[in-house]
Amino acid sequence: MREQWQQAFRYLGFRRFLPAPGLSDWVACFWAIGEGSDFPYGSVETTYPDGGCSLTVILDGPQRGARIEFNRQTERSLFLAGPRCISARLRPGTLFHLFGVSPTELPTGTVDACQLLPLAARARLSRLLAMMSGLAVVPAIVLLEQWLSGEVQRAGCLPRTAQALSWLQQPDMRVAEVACRLGLSNRTLERRMMQQVGLSPGFYQLCLRMQVARQQLARPDTPVSQVALTCGYYDQAHFTHAFRRFTGNTPAGYRKRKLSQIYKAP
Repeated sequence: MREQWQQAFRYLGFRRFLPAPGLSDWVACFWAIGEGSDFPYGSVETTYPDGGCSLTVILDGPQRGARIEFNRQTERSLFLAGPRCISARLRPGTLFHLFGVSPTELPTGTVDACQLLPLAARARLSRLLAMMSGLAVVPAIVLLEQWLSGEVQRAGCLPRTAQALSWLQQPDMRVAEVACRLGLSNRTLERRMMQQVGLSPGFYQLCLRMQVARQQLARPDTPVSQVALTCGYYDQAHFTHAFRRFTGNTPAGYRKRKLSQIYKAP
């Protein structure tokens, strides 16, 4: 596990960590908030769907325990500066392939992980939470990483759907071509994606395009027309419409807000 410096949300004590190489196909990152922060208020931030789930452990207070959250759409979320939290951002499909839980089973908002997971995994998670009692965030993340590594060893190799996710990351790749490469019908691929990732192939691909767009728009020197081309849009107007529908903001408006946050960050 290696810490990756982040300017964003530093006032909340935000810290981001990259997983060990053997876990990187399953976990995108770990993060923590609340430790070393004297910021007295919460912060409302925008979160975007990407097919991943968050497994968050609240280390302090009456709500101490583990929660799982899955984003189906763009949402405004409140990040509180109160209790210390750590979280693993699970990659698309990880929740299903490690624990047999489809994201489609999750209600809107967060759900208690100890009620959602199968009995054996629930028992292992309960033991993990007991071991985290009183720990600082970094040792707690180390334990969470070790626990997830054990769950990966039990699960074995990645399924074929992981290859579909990789192909769908290519902006010029069509869903029908992905299905053909896997020897599946379009309908079968869509059914498996919904079960394992919680998103249709087309919407998953849109999420990835918008993720790339948001990253590039955070750079002031990249023209919007170039961002559109990079994301597979040959018409800037079409890109602007898709971006606004997905994020609730125009590309120019998003860039202005994002750069303002970066330059004003403490």
